[in-house]
Amino acid sequence: MKSKITWVFFLLLITAVFHTPASVSARPVSDQLLLRSTDWLAGKGVDVFYPDKGPAKGEGFVEITPFCGYAYCYQCIELTVRLFAEKLGYISTNGRWPDTVNIPHDMIDVVIIAHEKQALIKKGAISLQDAEAAKFLPFADMTFTPNGGSNPPRVGDMIIYTYRVPGDHVMVVNRIAGTKMEVIQQNIWTQTKPAYPVPVRMLELSETSGRYWINNAEGWIHSPRMNALISPIVDKQFFDSKLGGGSWNWDEDAVTIALGKAGFIGLSASSGQESAARISQQLSNSGAFSVTNEPYVRCALMNAAVVTRTDGRFTSNFNLKGIDIRIQYSGDTLRLRPHGGKFDNQWITIPNARCGWEGNPI
Repeated sequence: MKSKITWVFFLLLITAVFHTPASVSARPVSDQLLLRSTDWLAGKGVDVFYPDKGPAKGEGFVEITPFCGYAYCYQCIELTVRLFAEKLGYISTNGRWPDTVNIPHDMIDVVIIAHEKQALIKKGAISLQDAEAAKFLPFADMTFTPNGGSNPPRVGDMIIYTYRVPGDHVMVVNRIAGTKMEVIQQNIWTQTKPAYPVPVRMLELSETSGRYWINNAEGWIHSPRMNALISPIVDKQFFDSKLGGGSWNWDEDAVTIALGKAGFIGLSASSGQESAARISQQLSNSGAFSVTNEPYVRCALMNAAVVTRTDGRFTSNFNLKGIDIRIQYSGDTLRLRPHGGKFDNQWITIPNARCGWEGNPI
């Protein structure tokens, strides 16, 4: 009888350890902070932790960890939930996400149910005070795009990914450039011994007939709140001794570069390729590549130099006073907007001007 009581006490003790909420700051000092909040997502991320203790049983992740404020420390889902709660305000009535979420795939269902509850409220079928609806309504502005959908993944999106079972992992998009995405994650380790943490990873992004694909992904969840979080408040300025002044701004979809008359003339001249490289260097110096990749933008600027020199819509005969260059991170890469002339202030999409992450035309 005594041994039975001892065994029950032991089980209760283990249950308490793994289910008692504890703040991140209460974790042991042996846990490693591998990325700080300012290291990613244009400086608007959250801290990324990997415990000193590597993968359990050689399976490539930490299976059982104590409970943090948002999810189990430091699983992949804990990073994502913490980011979206602390930076974007996504918190259910239980202080985290709805209690239906056990693995990342369940986050897709939260978005779907949130839309359903919102529709029922608009029809008057249920009340705004409905307790079940209240758990999901904070997530009603999110959208889910299944793999192969027409909406490309954007900076800050959750990528619901499959390793062993559908949707058992989640990552956050940090940078996008043409054919690749850089993602941030927790609790993925190398399969080598000793195992090493992999907080940053590259994923291939492909596009066919306006549809986007990531191998092994279930899809991606987007929040419209992300744009306001990461976008610079004002346009950033830069200056080049040969090309004059300019400015840049970016959001979750594209980086936009504004050039004055001197910059446009330099870009459209026979030496336009050199001007494109100079502009890219100035952008790099001023921090314009937090959410994309410098070789990718440089390649797009090289394409813009060719277009402005050879396309009649951008000739100096139109007395252009400057030009805006919008470089999409995926899909239709290059759009140009001249200032002055016949096509004043009109965005013109340039076909067949795409580039890859490495800066190679595709």
